[in-house]
Amino acid sequence: MWHEARRSEKKVHEMMDAARKRAQRRAIYLAKRRGDPSQSIQAVGTRCRIHRDDALYQASEDQQGLIPWNGKQDIMIDRFDGRALLDFIRDGSTRRHRVSEITEEEEELEEFVSFERYRDLIKHRRRGCRY
Repeated sequence: MWHEARRSEKKVHEMMDAARKRAQRRAIYLAKRRGDPSQSIQAVGTRCRIHRDDALYQASEDQQGLIPWNGKQDIMIDRFDGRALLDFIRDGSTRRHRVSEITEEEEELEEFVSFERYRDLIKHRRRGCRY
C-alpha cells in the first residue's frame, strides 16, 4: 500500500513538473510574440527574371492592352485591372453627411463601439508598448 501511494505521488509530481515546464515555455513564447509589432513585420518575395521582348514592350508603350472603363473613353485601364469588376465608383464630394439628432442610447452605443475599436491600442499602451 505504501508503494502504491509513493507511485501515485511520483506521478503527481511528474505532472506538476510537466505543467510548470509547459508554463515556462508558454511564457517564453508569448514574451517573444508580445514584442514590438514593427519588429514582426516580414516582407516575402521571390526573384523573377525579366525577359526582353520588344513586341510586348512596344504593345505596353502603345497602350494596346488598355480598355475604356465603364464606357468612358477618357479613362483607360488595363484589361486585367480589378476596377473592371466594379460597376461604378462614387464621387467623394457627393457623399451625404448625416446631420440628425443622436439619442443618448445611440451616443452610449457609439462610445462603446469607439472603445472596442481602440481596445488593442489601449491594452498595448498599458503594457508599455509604443505601437
